[in-house]
Amino acid sequence: MSRKLTPRQVIARSYPTWDYAMADRLIAWLADCGYEIVEKNSAHEDASLVPAQSEHRDHAKLEPAH
Repeated sequence: MSRKLTPRQVIARSYPTWDYAMADRLIAWLADCGYEIVEKNSAHEDASLVPAQSEHRDHAKLEPAH
């Protein structure tokens, strides 16, 4: 029987010390950017990974300066 990990555990285990604080910050950052972690088998109404054009303008400050 396989062990089911939560999204928080999967992210935390990618760091050498299972950093749950970093996982929480990453999940919060993704939520702030408009992303949502969904279960693999669940249906998601808007499965697009591309942000809407208006959302793209809101995060223009994250683009590298030339």
